[in-house]
Amino acid sequence: MPDPNSDSFSRSGSGAADLVISPRLVLPVAPRNVALEGMSVAIRGGAVIGLGDRHDVLARNPSARHMELGHHVLLPGLVNAHGHLAMTLLRGLGESESLDDWLNNTIWPLEARWMDEDFVRDGTRLAVAEMVATGTTTASDMYYFPETAALACRDAGFRLQATFPLIDIPNAYSADFDECLTKGLALHDRFRNDALVTTCFGPHSAYTVNPERLRRVAVLADEIDADVHIHLHETEDEVASALRSQGGTWIRILDEVGLLTERLQAVHMTAVSDAEIDLASERGVRVVHCPHSNMKLASGICPVTKFLAAGATVGLGTDGAASNNGLDMFAEARLAALLAKSANADPTVLPAADIIAMATLGGARAIGMDDRVGSIEVGKRADLVAVDLDNPAMQPINDPHAALVHSNAGAHVTHTFIDGQCVYENGAWKTLDIEEVLARAGEWQTKLNGD
Repeated sequence: MPDPNSDSFSRSGSGAADLVISPRLVLPVAPRNVALEGMSVAIRGGAVIGLGDRHDVLARNPSARHMELGHHVLLPGLVNAHGHLAMTLLRGLGESESLDDWLNNTIWPLEARWMDEDFVRDGTRLAVAEMVATGTTTASDMYYFPETAALACRDAGFRLQATFPLIDIPNAYSADFDECLTKGLALHDRFRNDALVTTCFGPHSAYTVNPERLRRVAVLADEIDADVHIHLHETEDEVASALRSQGGTWIRILDEVGLLTERLQAVHMTAVSDAEIDLASERGVRVVHCPHSNMKLASGICPVTKFLAAGATVGLGTDGAASNNGLDMFAEARLAALLAKSANADPTVLPAADIIAMATLGGARAIGMDDRVGSIEVGKRADLVAVDLDNPAMQPINDPHAALVHSNAGAHVTHTFIDGQCVYENGAWKTLDIEEVLARAGEWQTKLNGD
C-alpha cells in the first residue's frame, strides 16, 4: 500500500469539519488510483475538505462527527452516465426481443398508453432506491417529463443530469420537436443554478430528429453552454439505414451539422469504423458504454479499448432497466471488463483499476461533472460509497480494485453519501419512503400487465 503520509495524499483540512469518515481503505481514484490505509476523509458543507493521515485529520477536527468504518473501502460514488430511470417500471417486459421489436412492439406502445408524470415520478424513485443501494450517486437520465424526474431526484438528495428529450415523433410528452425544445429550455432555466440537477439537450437519436433540427441543437447548445446527449451508432442496422437514406453514417452527418464536438455525449457507439473512432476522438466526443444492454439486445460491442487508445473519454451506463435489467453499476463495471477481455481475446486489457476509474471519474467526465464528482479530492462534493469488505465473498483483499469489480460489490454497499448527506445506510433509505416506492411499483405492475 502507498505511504499515507506521502505528499500526494497528505492533504488534511484546516479544521471545522462536519463529518470525518475513517475506513479501512480509501480509494480516491485521483490524483492516483491506489488504495490507501490509515486515512480519513474530512467533510464540511457537503464538500471534501481533507484527505490525510487519520490521526492528523481527527486532531484537526475534534468537534466533527466521526464515522468509523473499519471493515470498509471508501470510494467515490459511481456515475451512471446513461439511463432511462423511469423505465424501471418496464423491467422484464419484452424479453428476448430484437431492438426494433422491443421498441416498436413492446416499449413504445406501453409508453403511449401509460406514460404520464405519475409513471415518471414512481419509476424514477424506484431507480434512485436501487442505485443508491448499489453505490451510484450520480446518473444521467434521458426520458419524458424530465422536470418530474429532476424533482424526484432532488427530493431524494440524488445527483442528476436531466437530459431533456428531443424527438420528432409525437408522444405523451410532446406533439413535436418544437414543443420538446420549448419545454427543455424552460427546464434548463429552472435548474440553472441547482446544487444537484444539471440539464442537457437529449435528441433521442440522429434517426428520430431531422438533421436540420440537429443543426439547431448544436447552435443552441453553444448559446446556453450545455452538452448534448444522444444514442449514436447503436447497431449495424442503424448505420446501414443512414447510408441508404442519407448517403453517409450518422457520425458523418453529426459532424456536418456541427454536433460532433466536445459537447457531445455519444451513447452506445457499437458500430463504428476505425476512421470514425479517430474522428470522434479528435473532436473530443465523450463515449458512454452500456455493455449489459448492448449484449442483451445483441446490438453490438463498443470498441472501448480503441476509443481509449485514441484518447477518448469513456464512461459507463446501465441504459434503462427495461433492457438491462438492473441499475447496479458495479455489475456494469464487471461486465465491461469481461466483455473487453473476451472481445479482444486478451486478459490484460482493462484491468480492474481502469474499470473503477471508468465507473467513477470516467463517467463524471463523460457527462461533464468531473469538476464536482468522480474522485475523492479536496474541493469536490462528498459523493462517497462505503463497501463492506468483511464477508466471505470479498476476502481476502489481495487486490482492492479486483475485489470491487469482480466480487459482487454492489451487494455489499452499506453507506452512500451525496453532498455529504447519508442517503442510504445498512439497508435503510434515508431520503425515500421505501415502502411507498415498492407499493407504487406493484401497482404499476398490475396496470402494465392488464391484470
